[in-house]
Amino acid sequence: MTAKFKADSRPLLTQNYSPLELEREVRSFWEKNRILKKLEETREKDNCGLLGYVEGPPTLNGVQHVGHARGRVIKDFRFRLKTMQNFYVSFWAGWDTQGLPVELEVEKTLGAKNKKELIERVGEERFVEECKKSIMKYHHLWVEADTMLGMFIDQDKAYYTHQDRYIEREWQYLKRAWEQNLLGEGYYVVAYCPHCQTSLSNAEVGLGYKEVEDPSIHFKFRVSGTENEYFIIWTTMPFTLVTDMIIGVNPKEDYARVKVGDEVWILAKARVEPIMEELEIEKYDVLKVMKGKTLVGTKYEYPFKDLIPKQAELDQHPLIHTVVDEDFVDVSTATGIVHLSPANGEDDFSAAQKRKLPMYAPFDEQANFTEEAGKFAGYFVRKTDSVVTEELENRGLLLKLKTVKHEYPTCWRSHHKLVWMARREYFMWTDKINDKVMEAAQKVKYFFDSPKNRFLAFLKEGKRWCISRDRVWGSPLPIWVCEKCGEKTLIASKKELIEKAIELPGKDFELHKPWIDRVILKCEKCGGRMAREHFVLDVWHNSGASPYARFTDEEFSKFVPTNFLTEAVDQTRGWANSLLLEHVILTGKPKAPYQEFLFQGFVLDAKGRKMSKSLGNVLEINKLLKEKSADITRFYFLWKCSPIDSMNFDPQELKGRPYQVLSTLYHLHNFFMQNAEYDKFNPKKHTLQWATKENALNASDRWLLSKLQCLVREFTEKAEECEFNFALSKLEDFIVNILSREYVPMIRKDLWSDEPETLNRRLAVYSTLWHVLKTLVLLSNPITPFLSEALYQSVYKKLDDSLPETVNLDNWPTPDKGLEDATLEEEFEILLQTIPIVYSARQDAQLKRRWPLAKAIVAAPKKAQKALKKLETLFLELANIKTVEYADELPEVDAERWAKASEGDLHVLLDKMRGDALEGEGLMRDLARRVQALRKELGFSPTDIVEAVHVAELDPKDIELLKPYMDEMKELVRAETVHVHGERPEIKADWHENKLDKKKVYVAVL
Repeated sequence: MTAKFKADSRPLLTQNYSPLELEREVRSFWEKNRILKKLEETREKDNCGLLGYVEGPPTLNGVQHVGHARGRVIKDFRFRLKTMQNFYVSFWAGWDTQGLPVELEVEKTLGAKNKKELIERVGEERFVEECKKSIMKYHHLWVEADTMLGMFIDQDKAYYTHQDRYIEREWQYLKRAWEQNLLGEGYYVVAYCPHCQTSLSNAEVGLGYKEVEDPSIHFKFRVSGTENEYFIIWTTMPFTLVTDMIIGVNPKEDYARVKVGDEVWILAKARVEPIMEELEIEKYDVLKVMKGKTLVGTKYEYPFKDLIPKQAELDQHPLIHTVVDEDFVDVSTATGIVHLSPANGEDDFSAAQKRKLPMYAPFDEQANFTEEAGKFAGYFVRKTDSVVTEELENRGLLLKLKTVKHEYPTCWRSHHKLVWMARREYFMWTDKINDKVMEAAQKVKYFFDSPKNRFLAFLKEGKRWCISRDRVWGSPLPIWVCEKCGEKTLIASKKELIEKAIELPGKDFELHKPWIDRVILKCEKCGGRMAREHFVLDVWHNSGASPYARFTDEEFSKFVPTNFLTEAVDQTRGWANSLLLEHVILTGKPKAPYQEFLFQGFVLDAKGRKMSKSLGNVLEINKLLKEKSADITRFYFLWKCSPIDSMNFDPQELKGRPYQVLSTLYHLHNFFMQNAEYDKFNPKKHTLQWATKENALNASDRWLLSKLQCLVREFTEKAEECEFNFALSKLEDFIVNILSREYVPMIRKDLWSDEPETLNRRLAVYSTLWHVLKTLVLLSNPITPFLSEALYQSVYKKLDDSLPETVNLDNWPTPDKGLEDATLEEEFEILLQTIPIVYSARQDAQLKRRWPLAKAIVAAPKKAQKALKKLETLFLELANIKTVEYADELPEVDAERWAKASEGDLHVLLDKMRGDALEGEGLMRDLARRVQALRKELGFSPTDIVEAVHVAELDPKDIELLKPYMDEMKELVRAETVHVHGERPEIKADWHENKLDKKKVYVAVL
């Protein structure tokens, strides 16, 4: 039974590895002993340096799933690693509690279709209160998930982006931008989500592409003053014809006048043949070829002047509804002529602004056309496509209509199609500081090239940042505008607001809508009333302000730039971007707020599909960890693939290799404790130095210790470089292969004896295992903190109470050059290459490994022979052979008598002849293995000495063969007496049936 933790107690090792029970007890131990608090206090006072960290704040609009957990495990891994290296890390929690994601969750909870309906129904005050309730509901579930996962993040020092203190410090970024003329109002085309009724930044646009189906139309505009000449145009967004104002050509490219029936069509020369093929026109003639610049200024007949009075009015402008020249027009696609709607496209808008055309943007906040759109008024813009197409067809201007599937940006939160619309917004003119931003980004370490290149390519675009949002629950834009003269002022603190206000919503108001909108200032220029701009800030600005907003000024100077941050790869457009832009603005210098940034791949389901509620394949951490081990899950996240790769998360795989590795480490400690305690091993006395002085370490111990130094070096290097999968592969190989499968069989026989004269040898083995296993526990702590703590308490603290209170306060291992022996490792490599060849020869000849053989011949190069001769005693023991001879070349032998196996230049011959002595010894070992398995099944410890062992139903010949080996069998099965019988006698124990080759034997233990 597992021992229960008390405040001053430690776990005990049980026979079986039961991770869920172990993890519950370790959580209790941490909580009752305030381990995280003590760790924080100790490292704050005693450290080798400070490492800044700012939590990429999870949005509290849902529960934690495995995608979140992968990143959180990496963060915790790094924290534990650096803490054990004696650094103090500001590993403090942070929560993204504002913005569109939270609002949408509340809309869904209250059953509202959109923001407008919800505000009309409950008002802004109630809406804000519901947002606060929502975030705290999810906050509880996230903290629970982090606790179950073993995250040692400090929740007591958490920041919340909706708190006034945070908002006031966020405003300092805006103040710096204002002072540098990097913040201002503009009329610009922005991506707009009709469902969320707010604009998105360029960075956000890249977060939500998906395949959609749209109409694809080829149509024509008649050239003014002609009867039969037309410009040929193509689009997938017919609704934009409502706001069409100009058409563009590339001035440097060739365009053709093409006779088609009774008409003349104008399009790019390079596109004539493809377009005719697309429109299934076989007969046509190219009449003339001219440069695009010759078409500039040509007037065309806008087709809907009779339907849209405003367009008829605009048509009087000399440049509206004419051809313009723009280098961005591509003549290798479509028709080489583009229609431009300045209210619906960035390039279109720029072309219109360049020519100082009036703005025509007849949209409301729900992306419906207004009265200015004439016949199209009241239509949702994307639902106008069919109406526009029908009108074109009625007027004989539609050439072809079909549908196409293509990638199109959708809202990253509501998943609705975005619409580009010209709107009045506030922008950070980050395009003006792009050189500084790029210089800052180049100095950061990204660990892997692919995400680095992706991030730098995005930053290079250098687009302005639309930071205003037409929502409610967010940090308010602190800009007040005079109702009389239009003067603007930015206020960056609550104190200043109160000092300058002529109207306040009360003495203690919070910095949110609707209260902040009730603050009225007096214009210093004209004395008029100043009201706040109604916008709130982009949620990415909110979280991007965290390096300054979450710290005090003193902490900011100590912890920023942060040392290491990590988030999912989509944050190249999200948090990593906003952090960088805001820090460059705040400091005015080409410096990033982070020294290292790891972008992680996504977590997919077992079939490689994106996890989504619609597919029902989302794995929530709270639910998963009630059934699965946190340690094994953590190991799996780090072990399965590179952190930058997308990983297919299959819960069934947790039961495979990850479980095997941790179970092996657990049982190695059981093996150690059962033997070490039996021999009264004292780690304070029986150190490696003691064992060396007593000359009690043998070659296998020194080999294992040397291999350990390599593991420590390679694991640490790979961990520091975020190559976690390679680090864990090294650890896995050491635990399962080097230690369990190779070293333990080498020393198992040393531990069989209870004789006083061999005690020092046994104690030397324990000193080796103590050092090696403890190092493995320390290396494993960042990966599997529960198992590491349990083993640390139940083994190391139990045997040495002078050790630190927790594994987390112990020191990270460093390689000891004094224990390295490259020559010995090379010799053991040859030994361990040869043993499997012996096993292969045995298998081919059907000779069990437990059967001793008389002789082996090894033919090998001189270097291999020399190594094997040095380790001959160990070779004979592992190969279970009595003698060995060496040869430069493989001798000719009788194939009937000798078994053979080879690999490369290593060859092994085994003498298959077995006399009575060898048969008896082999039979004894076969039976001993079955007795040992029964002992374990019955719950005996390996060190327990049983009263008697009985083996029955043996042939008289087998009994005779066994007689010389009864004393050795007693040692092997740790029994006072061993009895063999032809028939089963009456004894005070149950008989257990076993198969021995093709016979049945029965075993009993008293």
